[in-house]
Amino acid sequence: MEKELTFYSAGLKLAGTLYLPDNLRTGDKRPTVLCCHGLRANRKVILPEFARAFTKQGYVAFVFDYRGFGDSEGTKWRLIAKERDEDIMNATTFLGLQPEVDADRIALFGISYGGANVISTGAADARTKAIVSIVGFGDGDRWMRNSRRLWEYWAMRKRIEKDRERRVLTGSSEYVDAYEILIPTPAEEKFYSGSGQIASLKSELPLETAEDMLSYKPEAVVHQIAPRPLLIIGAELDYLTGFEECVSLYEKAREPKQIHMLPGISHYETYSQGFDTVMRLSLDLFRQALAAR
Repeated sequence: MEKELTFYSAGLKLAGTLYLPDNLRTGDKRPTVLCCHGLRANRKVILPEFARAFTKQGYVAFVFDYRGFGDSEGTKWRLIAKERDEDIMNATTFLGLQPEVDADRIALFGISYGGANVISTGAADARTKAIVSIVGFGDGDRWMRNSRRLWEYWAMRKRIEKDRERRVLTGSSEYVDAYEILIPTPAEEKFYSGSGQIASLKSELPLETAEDMLSYKPEAVVHQIAPRPLLIIGAELDYLTGFEECVSLYEKAREPKQIHMLPGISHYETYSQGFDTVMRLSLDLFRQALAAR
């Protein structure tokens, strides 16, 4: 069973889908997984498969569109980390008001850029009882630097400086093809060459987003998640964010923490070939962290 819902974040109406288990009875309040999608995605791709898998295990799951993406209000394709964190916190509040949700048993589950968001949000919001971060990153500046040749990195920094001047003079940022900010790998190009909903994720992003990434460092706050449990999942052949980003997050986190590398697969294959393993590891964590007290 699925319910289309809306809620507000910073005065903007955001769209979400609530996934309910088939065996839910009137008056039941279930542990809930708040699923957070990646950089350019929306609630209708990738995460619904995870959400439905969670409901088969008796959980409620919620997937929503951040401001500016999918069916939500806001400046189109404008992505600022702290605003996404705010949207996740407001989604957590909204979930706690739903009759099917146990407000004391909500967990975060994030993929890619969402894997970074659940770290920074989880660190700031003690209401979430467990965090699963999948192929995320710990330092946005390092991520952008490692994906480029050195001269390309500094050329991008120069463009960002010029765009900062543009914004104070005109009030708007320059929008560029997302590939100019997020350097595509062969695996990503193959992923986005598909048809249907995946192809629709091709987008432009403002250079303001690139500037924001330079200062976005979830690893600086990951230690604040403890004593709640943290699971970090990476992929051996992830050449988009790099498994070393997962390692850096893990090293800076405090117990209880776990890290798992999916062998022989890329960033995007985590959602297909790695699906069963991701679900098994996540459910193992949630069964303990979200157990009824």
